Order: sequence, then structure tokens, then C-alpha cells
Amino acid sequence: MRRWFWVGVFTVPLVLLIGVGVAFGLWQRSDIIAWGVRVNAIAVGGQKAQQAKLLLAQAFSDAAIGQATAMLTCQGKPVHTAPLEHLNIAADFEAAVQDALMIGRRTSLWASLTEVWSAWRYGRTVPLHWRWDKKQAKALLQRLALDINRPPQRAWVDWRDGQVRIVPSQDGIELAIDETLQLWDEQIAAGQWQILPLNVRTWRAEVTTDKVAMIDGVVGQATTSFSVRQRNRTHNIRLTAKRLDHVFIPPGETISFNESVGPRTRKQGFRIARVLVRGQFTEDFGGGVCQVAGTLYNAALRAGMEIVERHRHSRPIGYLPAGLDATVNFGTLDLKLRNPFPTPLYLRAFVKGGRLNIIVLGKRQDGAEYRLVRQVQRWGSGNKKIISDPSLPPTARKVTDKGSGGYRVVVWRLRLDNGVVTQRERISNDTYALKPRLIRVGMPSAKASPPSAAKAVMSSTPQPQPVVLTEGFSLSPSSQNGETAPQDEPSSP
Repeated sequence: MRRWFWVGVFTVPLVLLIGVGVAFGLWQRSDIIAWGVRVNAIAVGGQKAQQAKLLLAQAFSDAAIGQATAMLTCQGKPVHTAPLEHLNIAADFEAAVQDALMIGRRTSLWASLTEVWSAWRYGRTVPLHWRWDKKQAKALLQRLALDINRPPQRAWVDWRDGQVRIVPSQDGIELAIDETLQLWDEQIAAGQWQILPLNVRTWRAEVTTDKVAMIDGVVGQATTSFSVRQRNRTHNIRLTAKRLDHVFIPPGETISFNESVGPRTRKQGFRIARVLVRGQFTEDFGGGVCQVAGTLYNAALRAGMEIVERHRHSRPIGYLPAGLDATVNFGTLDLKLRNPFPTPLYLRAFVKGGRLNIIVLGKRQDGAEYRLVRQVQRWGSGNKKIISDPSLPPTARKVTDKGSGGYRVVVWRLRLDNGVVTQRERISNDTYALKPRLIRVGMPSAKASPPSAAKAVMSSTPQPQPVVLTEGFSLSPSSQNGETAPQDEPSSP
């Protein structure tokens, strides 16, 4: 009896163990989900795979999902509400049930038994998988990008009624479509589709609000006049002024007039007007641009800017005194100005009627100002040149160039602090050659004059001896003289 007792003691547990093992193996080969397993909040433990799919389908009906929406946000702010059907988002019951079936069906028997025990004892939740159409979502993002994308907006300095007003800058923004799709893929797969963020890239404007914040007033300006009846020239002046308006000059930086304005061609919007080339007036694209350059040059001088490059005209011009003009030609002659101050400068250019006004804005220095003084030597005019022109009627006379006197002009810039000269700087030393008055006359007929007279093509009056006229000025520390200059007759180029 005792022997049978011990045989039963060892045999029964062994049989039970074998029976449990066989039952566990048979379960592993079935499609029954381990007890205690849930998909989201839906209990599917002990259910066959097909039954579990039906339970999930009832809980997450297509009608309910079709009415659901996803909120799209940009930088934390809602920008669009998209029905799930627009993204073709749907629950993937098959994938969720497959994950549930894997619990207790691992390679290791011990790991499988541990999972089944843990699920039965404590419960185990499997997330519901979701599938979606990336192509459809990408098309939606491309449509949204049209409203979301914006270039950076630079800060502007407005000058109105004698007051400075800063228009703040705005960062540029661009919807990063590929990065957004990757982010959505992770969230939607985990069932987190209720709020879908948009991934955006931002970049700062070239001129930000903080860069112009110190600008508080006018530090230099200049005004010149022109005839609005010369329509092409007026057009060129307006176009050039517009391209100089709102030019920002950081501390220590140099600006180029030619780079700011660009080539003077028809393609760039310029028209043919009167220009001065090698001392003679002619017609070409960009006539009037030099007046804008000269006005800017004078404003820069009064603002205390450093003159890096400047060229004079070949003869005095009518809109500025001799020595204060500036000529430019794209590719050869430029006007370059440097900001020597620790604070930025800002250009504003205005055209109203027949007046061009260029203002340099910056950080005002209390009690400081710049004045220009010219030392002028002038050679008297009176020289004239007569050219025979067979196209004119006999005895007819036509003045084609009024001519101009000769000049030597030295320009000084004085810095005054509280009315006292603290700095003197020689800006330029220009010489303008004497230009004769050109008169074309008709050739007399053969009957009225001998043949030798008809062959004469040019004559001129004797040139007078130069007369030096020095316009006096003082550069003593107490000097407060302003500009002293004669006005010349030639027309503006």
C-alpha cells in the first residue's frame, strides 16, 4: 500500500503537468487569445480571433470613425480640422488581433507561460493599430502650405510727420511636409490622431526689429529739384529713388549705389533720357540717375558717413553746386558709402512733384552736426566755338551747348559739437575744365560767298585769359560758415 501511495504521489502531479503542457501546447496552436488581454478598452481575452475582430468592429464602427475629426495645429495653434476620411484613417483590427494572439506564443516556453500568467493575473492591453493614406495626407498638406508658407518680413522704418515708427519684422515659415508625414506616421500608428501637429521650419528676416530699434531720427538729408516736364528723366529718378528707399546699413558696412540700383537698362525699367558723357550731352538709358546719386552723396556727407568711392562729373551740373555732385556708371563708376558709427543707418528716398529728398535716419547725437564748406576758384566763361552746319538755313544760328566756366573746388566737412568745430576733413579736390559755348551756323550760299568760305567748318573766338575768383571761407575752430557757391547755367544731365 505504501508503495502505491508514493507512486500516486509522483504520478498524479506528473500526469497533471503533462496534461497542462499538452493543453498549453494545443492552446498555442489555436486562434484563442490569452485570458485578460484587452485591445484598447475592449476585452478580447478567451475569444477566437474572428470573434475578437467582430467585437472591435462593433466598438469602433466605421460610421463613428467617419464622423471623427483630427485637429491640425501649427506652433501650438489650431489651423485646420480634417475629417478622418480626408486622411483615409481607419482602425486596423487585423493587426491588433495579431498582436493580441502573440501574447503567450513566444519562442521561449518560460516566457510564454510568464506572459499568460501575467495577462490572466494583472491584465494586458494591446493598442489598436490604425492605417492611413500618406498620398492623400500629402495632398492635404500641399494645399495647407499655400496658406501657411510665408517669406520673412523685414523690419521697416517709417518716417512720417517728423516721427520715426518701427514696423516689426516677422519670421518666415515653411511647412516641412516630409517631416510632418513622418511625425504623423508615428502618432497615427499609436492611435494618437486626434491632434496632429504640423512640422514647420522658420527663418529670421535679414533686417530684424532689434537691428533698427535704436534709430530715432534724421542724421542727414539733402534735396534737389528737377523738371517734371522731362517725363523719361522723371521716371528714372522715381525708379532709382524707389530702389534706394529702405536700404539698411549696419555698423561698419559699406553700400554700393550700383548694387542697390542695378543696371540701367530697358529690361530693368529705365528709359532713355539726357545724360552727360565725356563732357557732352547725349541720350541714353538711365538719364537722371546721377541726380539721385548726387543727392544721396550730399545726404551722406551731412550724416557723417565715410566716402569710400565717389566721382565728379566732367563739367558742372545744374542741380548741385560744383564739387558736391556725384556721377555713376554701372560697371565702371560707383558711389560707395560706409557707416562709421556703432549704430545702424537707414535710407529713405521721397519724390514729390519736382523735388527729390533723401533722408539718412540713425541714432541722433545730441549737439552734433556736420557742415559742408567749399573753397571755389572759378575761371570766367566767354569762350565760344562756332561750327558750320550745312543742315541749317543760311545765316541761321543755333546754340547747342551753353558752355560752362572752369572750376577748382575743394570741399571740407566740419563736425560741430554744440556749435564748436571739433573736426575738419577735406572731402574732395575737383577740377572742372572750361567748356566753350557751342554755336552752329548755317553755311552761306555759293552766290553770296566765295567758295573758300563754304569750306570753313569751324571757327572760335579767342579764348580769354582765366580770371581766378576765390570764394572765401574760414576753417578756423570758431567757423560756422555754410556753403558758398555759384550756381551754373548748364542743364541737368
